[in-house]
Amino acid sequence: MNTPLKGKDKVLMFRLFQDKDKASATRLALQTTHSIKNSRKNDSTPTKDGNIVSAGTLETTIDIEAIASDDLTNQVLAYAQKKGLEVEVWEIDFSQDPQNGKYVAQYGVGYLSDWEVPAEVDSNTTIKTTLTISGELVKGLATVSAVDVATVKNFFRDTVKNPTEVTPIDEAPDYGTEKKGTQSSSATPSK
Repeated sequence: MNTPLKGKDKVLMFRLFQDKDKASATRLALQTTHSIKNSRKNDSTPTKDGNIVSAGTLETTIDIEAIASDDLTNQVLAYAQKKGLEVEVWEIDFSQDPQNGKYVAQYGVGYLSDWEVPAEVDSNTTIKTTLTISGELVKGLATVSAVDVATVKNFFRDTVKNPTEVTPIDEAPDYGTEKKGTQSSSATPSK
């Protein structure tokens, strides 16, 4: 059976291209949605025998929305858009198990073409922006910090210093199975 893909399992991380040798990529906090769009403007030349169509250049854009915050990544992206700086982006897929500690990702470099901050009266302030990729996104494996993995995957972290993240205890009832040392409270009805 096919497993549906969930948008919450795909998270964007960013870094200024100029900082690639001195900083790690960071996750944009409070992401609400992003969409990757591949488009191609095909050229059509009319001839006496009919139109001849030639494939245009592929253009990839990523539309991004998030709740505005004082998050450093938010500030870096706003700065990059104002100054026309190249931005690296990774779309990390957390729905798949890591391979040697790395997650399947798509990577690209591009420029933010706009930066919109609508502030509606009855909702949180949001940011909307579009990243136009130079070339196209390529797949690979990306390293993600334990803090980012814990945030996305909802791990439990203990109160001690330098804790490790563990999967939280499932609070859902365990239907249909009995635990050792306990009796089932369900009775079989008599006929």
